[in-house]
Amino acid sequence: MSKTHCQHKWAMTNIRDGYLVTEGCFHCLNRISFFSGEPVPPIESYHQGDHFWSYLGSAQASKFDLKCGKCSRITLLKELMALMLCVSCDSECGVFKAGHRDQDHKTWVYVALCADTSHASGACVPDEGVRALNEYYQGDLENPRRIEVVPCQLRRSVDSCQGIVLADVGLTELY
Repeated sequence: MSKTHCQHKWAMTNIRDGYLVTEGCFHCLNRISFFSGEPVPPIESYHQGDHFWSYLGSAQASKFDLKCGKCSRITLLKELMALMLCVSCDSECGVFKAGHRDQDHKTWVYVALCADTSHASGACVPDEGVRALNEYYQGDLENPRRIEVVPCQLRRSVDSCQGIVLADVGLTELY
């Protein structure tokens, strides 16, 4: 018996507003990020194993999951801390290159930001989540939007990366 394949019609669900908080360790120089739903982002420093984490900054952000309106499948985006609109700052960056593949059309690139900002563990937003986000933002395949979502591990450098963290789910409708 063959399993039918759903052409998912994704919608945002479990929408939460809060902050993307970034911390750095002066010992190993790595960075981590997390989503905080608190009314004010936490800024305290703390010690964890060999790490001495200190607050580096925060940005308003929205976190969500995706639900298919046809088959009711839910894709949990727990590894996604926030989405960031790339401002094309470094022509050698993989994110910049993703937005310039099709020279005839401008592509807006959203970077799926994970918790392991420095990617010291090698983990990032899983392919399944990035695929679902692309299906959501590209919408109707006959009239695709010029938006591409890429994992943050494509960034050339977290230190020189510039973008706008999407703070409101409505901001994703700028296209």
